[in-house]
Amino acid sequence: MRIFVWVLRLVIFAVLVAFAAQNHVPVTLKWFGQEWQAPLAVVLLATALVGILLGLSFTVGTLVRQRWTLSRLRRRLEATERVSESSDRTLPPV
Repeated sequence: MRIFVWVLRLVIFAVLVAFAAQNHVPVTLKWFGQEWQAPLAVVLLATALVGILLGLSFTVGTLVRQRWTLSRLRRRLEATERVSESSDRTLPPV
């Protein structure tokens, strides 16, 4: 499985390098009256990275809330188990 992952990474890297080599023509970006020029591959890579970072930032809140809920439920389960164990000891043997 590790070999497959490394081969997949190598293929993706090769595809990105080939894409960047073939799309080195500068493009002009206009945003709020500002103009920038950068190679097309750089613009697309930067856009993809911004999208990835935005996606991750939107999931952080959900992950934190899920971990908090899981922690709360674990504490509740442990408390219930302690109460159950102590009540089992106080019952007379049958």
